[in-house]
Amino acid sequence: MLEYDPILIRKCLKKDRRAQNELHERCYNVLIPVCWRYATSREQAVEYFNQGFLKIIVNLDKYKTKVPFELWCRRVMINTIIDEYRKVRQYKESIELKAREEMAQMQPQEKTLSDSQEEMLDLIKSKMGFLPPVTSKVFNLYAIDGYKHHEIASLLNISEGTSMWHYSVAKKKIREMIKESVQADQLNERAS
Repeated sequence: MLEYDPILIRKCLKKDRRAQNELHERCYNVLIPVCWRYATSREQAVEYFNQGFLKIIVNLDKYKTKVPFELWCRRVMINTIIDEYRKVRQYKESIELKAREEMAQMQPQEKTLSDSQEEMLDLIKSKMGFLPPVTSKVFNLYAIDGYKHHEIASLLNISEGTSMWHYSVAKKKIREMIKESVQADQLNERAS
């Protein structure tokens, strides 16, 4: 758990490197799992964390103690990840558009828990990697991070209906994958 430490925060605001390093260490264990849920690799998760932590440090003076510190840090981290996702998506879309234009010129035109709950959550997370990127992000934001569909729509620049559709598709596909996985495990147990 990431607790608000007023002395540490004051030192960080005064740009004390040791205090910033200590805050970094405290934040890492709590926030890196958030980054992992959105990343496709360890390097990307660490990159997300570093970008988010930088925003936490830069905006520390805007933190209001009415909100739990950990919740505020998570929100900053998730918003940073969403901003990065938008940048990458816009870049990819512009590249695809340029590629399409070039192709058009060259030739004719023609996506605290109990042990069993924790196991289920791990199983769900493992299956999320097989979902299309947007569907996975919507599922993460809604089911795990608790965002509402209108918030997700705003964050990902999609309609609320599209957000609901992605969530529905994610649930259906994850259920199917889990069912197949359980059936395979049962078959393996019978065979042994």
